[in-house]
Amino acid sequence: MNGIQRFAGINVTASRLQFVEVEKESNQLFIANLGQTFISPSINFEEQKETILAAQLQTAFDEIKIRNPIISTFASFTLPPELFITIQLPYDINLLQGEIVEEFRWELSQLFPFISAEELAIKFYELEKNFLSGNNNALVVALNKKYLLVFKNFCTRNNLTPKLVDNASITANGFINNYYKFEKDSVTVNIYNSRNSTTLFLNISSKPAYVKVLQKTGIDIIHSIAKELSEEALKRIASKPIKYAFISGEDIGAELLSEIHLATSLDFIKFNPFDIIKFKPELQITGISSDQYSTFTSATGIASRFN
Repeated sequence: MNGIQRFAGINVTASRLQFVEVEKESNQLFIANLGQTFISPSINFEEQKETILAAQLQTAFDEIKIRNPIISTFASFTLPPELFITIQLPYDINLLQGEIVEEFRWELSQLFPFISAEELAIKFYELEKNFLSGNNNALVVALNKKYLLVFKNFCTRNNLTPKLVDNASITANGFINNYYKFEKDSVTVNIYNSRNSTTLFLNISSKPAYVKVLQKTGIDIIHSIAKELSEEALKRIASKPIKYAFISGEDIGAELLSEIHLATSLDFIKFNPFDIIKFKPELQITGISSDQYSTFTSATGIASRFN
């Protein structure tokens, strides 16, 4: 396609609706627009009916339209990690992709019998080998289809064409890996922090090798991160030390960074997506400080998926 393309990425959390518009011209990407609004009262995804969720999203989007309207007619969405089932499972490489998905659907029905597997939209990502047992393992991500319908209807009401819906943490990890392209066999760690969970990614050669979702309820999250990153665990996957450690998402203050450093001895870098995709020179940003840029990682990541 010739000319300028422009896609919007919208990140939805319990308390915030954020958007980033990425513009592509001559294979160059730029941030053309961004904004956010806060959702009050906060969304309770587990207990609220879809009609209430839709109303809250529309109210938040109406505020954005007044203050800082989205120009793009194509939109993709990232949702909180806690809405997804995220699990690592082995698979048979001799099966077709559709057959693999159905095999995973059956596996999920056995592991989570209280959930109707037929109501799940399932995606999977091949994991780097040599960490989990077996030769072929995948990161399986499943989302209740009701959320896809909510955002499809949202797009219809707002004259948007839906493109993608994805897990905010996986989108952030993929965005970081894609743009840094670390050398072969290098080991990196990415953490995505959300309101109710923390997702830990251990990557080898810019590809996930191990993923762990840590629910914050009833646990010491810092201790849990340190345990996952223990020297014994790392020895099983790589002979090289961790080269880089990034953190993105919500509520990343100096105190959290200090606590993680003390627990893991790693210097986590608070990831700024706008170091990767730069602002258009004429873009005027109001009401968003540079300290908040990391919270836009998922929205930027999914908006930059032009293919």
